[in-house]
Amino acid sequence: MALIKTKQEQDYIKQACVVTDKIFSEIVCELKKGIYKTEIDIARAISKKTLDCGLKKAFSPIVTSGPRAGNEIHPKPTKEKLKGFTIVDFGVRVNGYCSDMTRTIFFGEPSKKDRELYDMVLKGQLIGLASVRDGASCVLADKNVRGFFGKYKKYFIHTLGHGVGKRIHERPRIYEKYDKEFFKTGMVVTIEPGIYISKKLGIRIEDTMVVNTKDVRVYTKSTKKLLTFLKIY
Repeated sequence: MALIKTKQEQDYIKQACVVTDKIFSEIVCELKKGIYKTEIDIARAISKKTLDCGLKKAFSPIVTSGPRAGNEIHPKPTKEKLKGFTIVDFGVRVNGYCSDMTRTIFFGEPSKKDRELYDMVLKGQLIGLASVRDGASCVLADKNVRGFFGKYKKYFIHTLGHGVGKRIHERPRIYEKYDKEFFKTGMVVTIEPGIYISKKLGIRIEDTMVVNTKDVRVYTKSTKKLLTFLKIY
């Protein structure tokens, strides 16, 4: 059964998303200063900032960089130095309710092709967000994004998204194989398309949002412009 959230539950998740945006903003500012050198540096900083806010993590932060980002969807952060596309996926809990956000940033100078791939994922994510409406089919939302990816859809190897609540993964399952799933007003879901080219790169962009009748209400507000940083040597 799909999980509809009360207004109070939605507010808890929205508050969690506000904190998530705050933490990401702080991480970006510190990256500009060259404070973090490795995947695990960022992951540990996210964990510490969550505790400093008096909150718990929704799940262990995922930070994966360079070719590693194309090999696994949810790998554990390592001491690998930050390079190329770097996926940062994390969330916090407010009164037990989760947020979930992913941003992909870049270390070094992205090529024209890199920027084209990032823009494709971003446009796909916006198509996914726009597909979320009360009564709409989750299958159709998923197919809309895969269709847009064209020849790259084979590199989109997970669901378009999922429900969020006290568990980080709830129904609905936003995927072409679950044809009985429909969006309902009051559900809180993620939209998170990605492409993963093994041993080369990974890109994922994810927002948490509430399903509404008319407009798109996204809770996570962090910029989705491709942020670039000097390469870490």
